[in-house]
Amino acid sequence: MKIVEARDYVVNNLKYALDPKSIAVVGASRYPTKVGYKVVYELMKWGFKGKIYPVNPRADQILGLKCYHTLKEINQSVDLVFVAVPAHLVTQIVNDAIAIKAKVLVVATSAFKEIGRQKLQDDIVNTCRKAKLPFIGPNLVGLGSPYHHFNCGFIPYLPVEGPIAMISQSGANLLAALGTSQADHFGMSFFVGLGNKADVDFSEFIEYAGQDEKTKCLAIYIEGLDSPEAFISSCKKVEKPIVVIKVGGSKIGVKAAFAHTASENPNGDEYYDKVIKDAGAIRVQTWQEFLDVSLALGYMPPLEGDNVVMITNGGGAGLLSCDHFERLGMPFHELKDISPILAQRIRAYMPMFGSPLNPVDISGTATVIQYKGAFQQALRDPNVHGVLGAICPTAVTDVIGVAKAAIEAYESTKELNKPFIMICQGGEECHEAIKLLREHDIPAYPTAEQAVNAMVALYKYGKTKNK
Repeated sequence: MKIVEARDYVVNNLKYALDPKSIAVVGASRYPTKVGYKVVYELMKWGFKGKIYPVNPRADQILGLKCYHTLKEINQSVDLVFVAVPAHLVTQIVNDAIAIKAKVLVVATSAFKEIGRQKLQDDIVNTCRKAKLPFIGPNLVGLGSPYHHFNCGFIPYLPVEGPIAMISQSGANLLAALGTSQADHFGMSFFVGLGNKADVDFSEFIEYAGQDEKTKCLAIYIEGLDSPEAFISSCKKVEKPIVVIKVGGSKIGVKAAFAHTASENPNGDEYYDKVIKDAGAIRVQTWQEFLDVSLALGYMPPLEGDNVVMITNGGGAGLLSCDHFERLGMPFHELKDISPILAQRIRAYMPMFGSPLNPVDISGTATVIQYKGAFQQALRDPNVHGVLGAICPTAVTDVIGVAKAAIEAYESTKELNKPFIMICQGGEECHEAIKLLREHDIPAYPTAEQAVNAMVALYKYGKTKNK
C-alpha cells in the first residue's frame, strides 16, 4: 500500500528485523520437508545467538527447543515474529503479535494480492499500521545478516560479510545472489526479500541502509514501485551509491510481475528511467551487471575523473576494454596525454617490445615484480584517477603471484583513494585469483566487459555525487 514517505517508526524498528535478540517462528514444524522446520533449522545452523521460540499448537518440542502453542504463551519479549502458516490463519497471528508487543512482523506466506486476495492483504496492513507494527511481506523468502549470524527464512545460504545491502522483491534472485556471495565472494551487510511489500516499503529499507555503518552500497531489485515519491525522497537522503535493476517492463513481463509479487506497472519503462534518475541511483539492465556494478560501488571509491590507466600482459584484453569504454561514452586517453612522466616511469617495468600507450601492454612475459611496479607507478601518479589491471594466463604467468602483487600495490597506495579493478580471463587459476582479490576488497571479474561496466559505474557515481 502506498506511503507518502518513509515512516520513522518503521525505519527505527528495522533493527529488530535484521539484528533481533528473539524470534518467534509461527508455523514451526517437526517435519524436515516443511518450511517451518527449515526456518528454525537455518537459524540454528548459522549460529544465531538470540532466543528462538517455535510456535505450533500440535507440538511440544522442535529441534530440541521448547515449542509454544500460541504466541501469547511466550512470556518473554519477542523482537521478530516470522509467520509461515496458511494465509487464512495470518489475521489471528497478527492480532497475537500485536498483543505481545512484537517489534516486527515478517510473513513468508503467499496467496494474498498476487492471486486476487487484495482485501485480506489490505486488512492485515491496516491492522499493522494502526498498531505501528512494521509488516514485511507477505510472499517472501526471508532476510538476514552475516554480521549477526542471522538467516531467517527458507534460505540455504548465509552470504559472506561485506558492504552491499541486497534488497529484493524476488526470492529466487535473492537466493541466486546469496549463492554467488559464497561461491565468488560477494560480500553483503544484510539481505531481505520484500515479496509483495504490502506494508514496509523499499524507501524504509533504503533509509535503514543509509544509517547502517556496515553498508557502503545498496543493491535493489524492483518489480514495481507503489510509492515512487517516497523512493526518490529516501534515495536522495542516502549518501551511498544505489544500484537498481527494474524488471517487468515487457508486455508479458507486466503480467508476470503481478502474478509473482502483485506488482503493478501501469507506466512504461521510460517512467522508471526518470524515477531512478531523479533518485540519483544507477540503473542497470542485466542481472550480471547488477552484481558487477554493486560489487565495485561497494568496495571502491567513486572515480573522480576519466583518466583511467590499464595495465595488462595481453593485448586482447586491452583492446576489448578500450572498445567497451568507448561504447559506454568514456574513451581512454593515451598515457602521454594523462602523464608524460608516468609513460617514462612505467617503461622500467616492461621489455623493449612492450607498449607504453593506453592500455599499457607490459607483454606476455611480465613477471610479478614488473606487474607490481607498473601498478604502483600508475596508482601513485596524481594525474591518474583509476587503474584497471588485467591478467592473461600465459605459460610463464604466475597468476596467483600477480594477484598477490596487485593486492600489495593496492594496499600500499590505499590512502590515495583511487579505484582499482582487475580482470582475470582464463581457467581455474583465474577463478582462484578473482576470489583472492575480492577477499582483499579488490573487485575482480572474468571478462573485460564486466570490469569496464564496473569502472564506468564508478565514474557515473562520481559525477552524480559531485553535483
